[in-house]
Amino acid sequence: MSDPVADLRDRTDVLSAALEQWAGQATATDNAAAQQTASAAVDAIDALLRDLYLLRGRLVQEIRRPGSAARSQVA
Repeated sequence: MSDPVADLRDRTDVLSAALEQWAGQATATDNAAAQQTASAAVDAIDALLRDLYLLRGRLVQEIRRPGSAARSQVA
């Protein structure tokens, strides 16, 4: 299984790059390019939200597991 923190960092980097490209398209006359970069940003946001949701589920399971170290840290 991959490292969830590293995955989040990778997704955040992809989102950052997509948003920078999209911001650069603000003055472009090519509307198709602007739409493509906006779509890439939306895709990156969707992937990031999916990864956050999965990570949240893993953390909740860890907290609820009897005798887990995470539970004692939260309490």
